[in-house]
Amino acid sequence: MSSSIFVRVFSVVLLIVSFSHSVHAKEYSIPELQIEVQINNDGTITITEHRTYVFDGSYSWANYRLPKSGYSAMRNIQVSEGDHSLINLNTEEPETFLVEESDKAFNIKWFFDAEDEERTFTITYTLENALVFGPDWSELFWTYAASGREKSTDDFEILIRLPEMVPDSSLKSWVREPAWDISSNLLENGFQFTGENISRKQVVIIRAIFPTSVFDENMVQVTDPDFSMALAEQQETNFREEQRLAAEDEQRRLALAIEISIIVAGISIIVFIFFYRKYGSRHKIALSVNESIMLPGREKPATIGWLLMNRTVSHNLIMATLLDLARRGYFTIKENEPEEEGWMSSDDPYFSVHPEEKSPERNLTDYELNLLNFVNERISEEGNKMEEIFAFGKSDVTKWFYAWKEKLTDHCKDQKWIDPESYTGAYWNAGIQSILLLASVSAIFLLHPLMFLAMAISFVGLILSFVIIRRTPKGEELYRRWSSYRKALQN
Repeated sequence: MSSSIFVRVFSVVLLIVSFSHSVHAKEYSIPELQIEVQINNDGTITITEHRTYVFDGSYSWANYRLPKSGYSAMRNIQVSEGDHSLINLNTEEPETFLVEESDKAFNIKWFFDAEDEERTFTITYTLENALVFGPDWSELFWTYAASGREKSTDDFEILIRLPEMVPDSSLKSWVREPAWDISSNLLENGFQFTGENISRKQVVIIRAIFPTSVFDENMVQVTDPDFSMALAEQQETNFREEQRLAAEDEQRRLALAIEISIIVAGISIIVFIFFYRKYGSRHKIALSVNESIMLPGREKPATIGWLLMNRTVSHNLIMATLLDLARRGYFTIKENEPEEEGWMSSDDPYFSVHPEEKSPERNLTDYELNLLNFVNERISEEGNKMEEIFAFGKSDVTKWFYAWKEKLTDHCKDQKWIDPESYTGAYWNAGIQSILLLASVSAIFLLHPLMFLAMAISFVGLILSFVIIRRTPKGEELYRRWSSYRKALQN
């Protein structure tokens, strides 16, 4: 019976691991992208995009998104693979496609069965009013690839074909982006643009100018009477001058950000070192080896825990105080056998707390007396099980814990173990570091993102304010003794 269960469990685990591996291994790429733009004599353009996919794993669909910008209408949408055309049906079955339309874009989605193979799909559509028509010159100013698309492309090619042949002198183009990664050539009836390793973060924008005479004059109308070749050339000259000035400004901002980051980092470090040396340098305590392995003193467990844990109060200190109260006769803590079997039963033993008939002594501290009363009250309401007494998931228990935490902290501060003057250094350091931090954050947006380095250093300087808080000679000696004692017990 047990052998059969083991085999089943092992099979399920193996299946899960295999499935997980297959999910993580699933990937695809688009290494080749070819876009053909046919400019028609009626003023429309027909775009044919060949997208080569390499599938690693099993895939059943892909999509193509075209923003609603730069044209007035989209029609004659087709999806094909080689000579085979997919059917426009809203069934999501293989060899079909559908077109989804939103306020911002068209989304063409097609369906197929592919696994560990290379496939090339072709998307074709016609756009209206995507061109600017001038009296003598017209232009196609188009974004061929948007930034943030799903994949980068190794080989990128764009072909723009006019309705008829024109001389080279009548063709002009500019690659707006990426200016240095796209090369251009003139064809007998248009343009060719090629690029390699075009990142998914890069946008591809190209402006092409050609004669208006290539269109049927009865089918197109001038949309911009002021448009001319000279105007386009002047606009591109201005654009490149703006780009040059922007690049110079970027370099200036970068250089200034580096200088300011160094200054801010230097100030941050110097400020911390100054306040640490003045207020936070630890007192030197001579402690012999023999003393380190002896019981350091009779301090209460929770207070020593507060000291050793750098003034942090956790649930462990409640347990330490409870055990100490039990040692002193206020409680009896018992380990019990697991409860009877059931749906919510556990195989682990559980602990219970039982009060003793002992009146509180005068030397009980506020936090000890508070815990004593709380436990007795919880026992009367919830029973003796420790997990029910300290059910920190309940709001009333959590509220009590924060109040008890304050009582313990106040008691520990009264022991004069922490140097109050060190708080002055910590506050001064925190204030100055905060100013540097806020200035650096503002400079990230106003100057350059490199100011993030200054922000990071000043943030670390702010956090290190806690390090400046130091113990008094008495507290340092006690801390060292108990630390040495703890290490001795561990060894």
